[in-house]
Amino acid sequence: MPSPYLGGAAIAVLANLTAVPAVAQEVCSGATEQIGNLLPANEPYSLPAVLEAVRAASPEVQSAALEAVAQGHEAQQAGLWTNPVLSVEAENFAGDAFGGASPLPGYDFAETTVSIGQTFRLGGKRRAERRAALARAALAEADRDATLRALEREAASVFYELAAAEQAAALAEEAAVLSGQLADAVGARVEAGKSPGTALDRAVAARADADAAAAAARAQAEALAFALSSFWGGSEPAAIQTADLLAPITLPSPSLVAERVRDHPELRFAEADREARFTERRAARANAYPDLTATLGVRRFEGDGTEALVAGVSVPLPLFDRNQGNRRAAAARARGADYRAGTTAARLMGQAQRALVTARTTDRRRAALADEALPAARAAADAARTGYRAGKFDLTTALDAQATFIGVQRAVIAAGFAARDAEADVSALAGLPPFSPTFCQETDR
Repeated sequence: MPSPYLGGAAIAVLANLTAVPAVAQEVCSGATEQIGNLLPANEPYSLPAVLEAVRAASPEVQSAALEAVAQGHEAQQAGLWTNPVLSVEAENFAGDAFGGASPLPGYDFAETTVSIGQTFRLGGKRRAERRAALARAALAEADRDATLRALEREAASVFYELAAAEQAAALAEEAAVLSGQLADAVGARVEAGKSPGTALDRAVAARADADAAAAAARAQAEALAFALSSFWGGSEPAAIQTADLLAPITLPSPSLVAERVRDHPELRFAEADREARFTERRAARANAYPDLTATLGVRRFEGDGTEALVAGVSVPLPLFDRNQGNRRAAAARARGADYRAGTTAARLMGQAQRALVTARTTDRRRAALADEALPAARAAADAARTGYRAGKFDLTTALDAQATFIGVQRAVIAAGFAARDAEADVSALAGLPPFSPTFCQETDR
């Protein structure tokens, strides 16, 4: 009968132990493919393609997956019997080797014993240690999936951050062009004697500042492109598809999120950790029983050429070491794992609810900025530039209107990023597409 602490994940590992060598060759379906095969050459990455690249080639995920494979092999090893011991012993020979007369010269009266011994692990130690190893293998698989989900979530955030940075860089370059146009207009008015020379100095300074901001924004976008490709071990900057940060986000219902978060990899990891600690506690209890070693052999008496059977049994006396320290340590770890498993579910549920609230709030801010503030700021900036050229507004008004328009555009991009990132947070917590429920999930390529 399975241990009451042996969960479904560990039982699944037990059922598939014979497949471990195949898994070692191919950690999971498609996981060892080269990243270059994921997309046609020079095609930019969408968010699903980015997450697929993380699943296929992330060094951290591959390392965790191989650790799960290693734990599976160790579970195989834990189920094996100890090897028997073959012994050959010769007695009562060469009695005159140290000088003097001996009644046992040479090998004529020797006694030769050939025996084989087998250690029997009492108290169910082998079974308990095998189940503990299976539970650790299930824990390694849960850790692999938790590592994958965390990296997918981080990669999604960098993806949207890169999209926002590229749009911010385009905005900064557009602002630099507008600043140059305004500086040209100021120069024309100064030459015509309609504006003082100090106005041109202000316009030139504003244009230089805009050029520097555009260069910094482009450098930031390039740095994020390198950061994104590092998730799958790439050394070249990743090109991504344009993400519409101004579009409304789509959120699942709170009930669906609450249902799906119960299968979050972190919760599965906490439950697998609890199972592993309980099975280790049972193994520590079993190790309190001493092992018994039985031997059976044949002894040959060279003096008369006869043979006889020999047998023996040995068992250590548990006077001092009864594995009491390991039993107490395993019990303490089991209590700690049980506590963590109980709190993890509540923590994840709270995170999911907060993520939903944050996503709704950031989306409302995005809508307000994109639908109301941005059109008004654009109209004011256009009117100010046109009015300045016509002599209706002074330079300060034109510069302020342009700065306000640029500031609102930046705020819209930031709000769009925040909304998309919050949407990704909800999807990652609930395990909704494009996030993968497990490392071994089959994916379309």
